Amino acid sequence: MSTESLRDLHYRLRQDKQRVTRGFSPDLAEVAALLHRPYVEEHEVEEGLRHWCANRQPCQFGRVAASDGQIFFCVLRERDLGDGRDGDRAIAEKIAAAKRQWKQRAVSDVTNPPHSFVLVFGSPHVMEAAADDNLRRFANRLLELTGWKPERRARRGENTITSDYLYLKHPKTGAYHGFRFNLDFFAAAGDGTWWHDHRFPGGVAFTANATGHMKAYLDWYREPGRDHGGWAVTQAMMTIARAHATKPVQDQEKAEKGAFKTAAMARAEGRVTWLLDLDTDGKPVVARLAWPLGAVPKQLAGKDWTKYEGLLHTDNAVREEFFDGRDEPLTNYRPPLMDFTYLYDTTQPEFTDFTAGRIFTEEEVYTDIDSPEHWTHREGAGAPVERTAEQTAEVAELLTACLRRGVIED
Repeated sequence: MSTESLRDLHYRLRQDKQRVTRGFSPDLAEVAALLHRPYVEEHEVEEGLRHWCANRQPCQFGRVAASDGQIFFCVLRERDLGDGRDGDRAIAEKIAAAKRQWKQRAVSDVTNPPHSFVLVFGSPHVMEAAADDNLRRFANRLLELTGWKPERRARRGENTITSDYLYLKHPKTGAYHGFRFNLDFFAAAGDGTWWHDHRFPGGVAFTANATGHMKAYLDWYREPGRDHGGWAVTQAMMTIARAHATKPVQDQEKAEKGAFKTAAMARAEGRVTWLLDLDTDGKPVVARLAWPLGAVPKQLAGKDWTKYEGLLHTDNAVREEFFDGRDEPLTNYRPPLMDFTYLYDTTQPEFTDFTAGRIFTEEEVYTDIDSPEHWTHREGAGAPVERTAEQTAEVAELLTACLRRGVIED
């Protein structure tokens, strides 16, 4: 655990001099302008972030959740830093309350439960920080304050995998299913770099997308009796395929049509993840596993549904390769081979944890999220902020700018 407070680490961040010259992408700058104004109300910040997530983040599951209003936000700003360790305690309490309320809504709201959680720390100082060891330590300290402990260390370096469970009650059996999710890390510093897909407006962010919770809700409540397994696999594969090209696109016509690239083309274009091509016999890497459900979508024809590759491991949280100053990651020469099969292969434990859901007792669930008699409305959400007429007009203009911007080309 860090011996330094988040406040001390915040003011130790070093400005990225090159960023001052080249700036940020317009979509990031617009949302950051909203987030960094101290007189913007929390629900206004969330509206801007929700629109950005629905249109700009690479994860298809996150986009769907944002579009349907199924993301629970916890927003921290510079004013939350407080005084040293007292400030850290207050931040930890705010995050803990947000986590409980997210999980309470996810298990009780069967009309529109939040499948995703986004923790944001936004300040100009963090947004303009160089991606060096100072920013890494700030991110790791913020992760410590979430109370989510790394469950295991990844194979490479200092990277860790941090997980937890989100619960949903089966409408027929009454059993509580816990769906595992992994935390992911994003930062404004990634904008325009090889890890552009892990950028986020305003500062840094941790996200959690409980894919199994989303699938179960669709199967059990939204469209009872229909298995959305094929939909889940398709969304996962589209997330990998639609990674942002960080180098000049070689085939503009195919890019505009949204055709998925061969693995070689995707790597040449600097995409951080890519789908593998089926072998000459039309077989995936795990040859025993057929396409899980229904017909293969046309845009995924010829692509492997069992494994994929990338320049970073998608299960890791704060990745050391984001902060080593290299223009290209070391993994460029040995990309990790990663897995889709946990979404549908019932023979492996990960399927139970992430997709089918591990059974929890009611006592276990309420020990985690508190018993219903103690549940409260979300504290602080929508609390009015005093501001002048000029400030109110400015906020309206900033929010309009955020909402006006549409989807960019992948």
